[in-house]
Amino acid sequence: MADEEAVENTGPAMGPIFLMCENSIEKLKILNYEQGYCRKLNKAPLHRIHFAIPGANAFHQFDDFVNIASWLCTEITGKADTFRIEQSDDPNVIVNKLMLALRQLDFRSTFPAQKLRTPYGEPVCAVLDFLTDKALAARGFEFREPIHPANEEIEQVGDDGQEDDEIIEDDGVAVDDEVFYEDASRLDASVSLDATAHQMIHAQIDPIAWKTELERVAPKLRAQQMPSTNEWRAHVDQTVTTKAQIEKLMGDSANELSSMNKQLNEELGQLRMKEKYINNQYNTLCLEYTDTKKKLDELEKISGVSREAVSKLTGELAEISEKLDELKESFESKDSGLHDTSPLVKIKAALQQLKEEIHEFDMRIGVVSNQLLMARVTDHNRSRAKAANKAKQRQKGRKRGNNHGDEDDDASTGSRD
Repeated sequence: MADEEAVENTGPAMGPIFLMCENSIEKLKILNYEQGYCRKLNKAPLHRIHFAIPGANAFHQFDDFVNIASWLCTEITGKADTFRIEQSDDPNVIVNKLMLALRQLDFRSTFPAQKLRTPYGEPVCAVLDFLTDKALAARGFEFREPIHPANEEIEQVGDDGQEDDEIIEDDGVAVDDEVFYEDASRLDASVSLDATAHQMIHAQIDPIAWKTELERVAPKLRAQQMPSTNEWRAHVDQTVTTKAQIEKLMGDSANELSSMNKQLNEELGQLRMKEKYINNQYNTLCLEYTDTKKKLDELEKISGVSREAVSKLTGELAEISEKLDELKESFESKDSGLHDTSPLVKIKAALQQLKEEIHEFDMRIGVVSNQLLMARVTDHNRSRAKAANKAKQRQKGRKRGNNHGDEDDDASTGSRD
């Protein structure tokens, strides 16, 4: 189980190239690519090993690969911008765009993008196998077990000679299978295979049981042969009848065309005659018309020159008018400034206001200076009062000291006595 999960996580299964390519083509048939892809792009259906071996033209093979990949991406996502090919894109750009689209679809590649520049081999078949599986899943298609009819056999159609040709010989089938796988092994030698392609396949089926089953199923596997029809003879007969019909219709058509040719020639002759008559009748008028036309052209030239001169003079007049208006405005502004006394009145009012403010400030300065003087006088008086008080206290202290001295002297004299 662990090995199976590891294989599933590494990306799509890398089986043999021929089997992968054939399976991819069969899935494309289930997707009805003949209608949705081949008819729209006017391309032929792809061979079952178209991308397994190198083609005759590598450019056309690469073009088929990228176109079918673009169609499958559109079928998967429903958006044409998933992988769009521009005409100016070179193969490297196309391959890189394809790898980006595959990564968006969760394709985990084990090979570089440049491998897809080779339009055949294992990487190309792996990409197609992955995209076809995704497209079938997007459409909700699922592979189920086939339901075999109970008692129904395939009818065999054809003559006895054809039945003899359709007999399946076991030895012949074995020889053809050996030749086919020998050719496949030679082609696979030039193409890189995965490790699973190099493993030896060991048969685990009993040969006798296989041969018995082959004998039982072989009659049912014979393809129906439609009765042969000589298609080339039918094509020849159809060509002959078509030729007879064309010749029959061609005679009547040739007569009608010849009569129409005669009528057209007669009408053209009449038209030429009328044209000559009209030219002769109106020749003088044509000459007068040409002379008048020349004069008109000359007058138009003169008129054009005059118009240019008038336009030039009109421009100069406009410039002069603008300058004149500017001068008038400047003169009017200066004249109005000379007779206007409002600035003088404003100056006088401003001077009067300044005088009043100066007087008010002088009054305030006087009041403030008076208050300051009064504060200084009171401060000076307070300081003088404090000094006088201190002097009085000193005198009182001295007197008290003298009194105490006298009392001491009296006390001493009394003690002596």
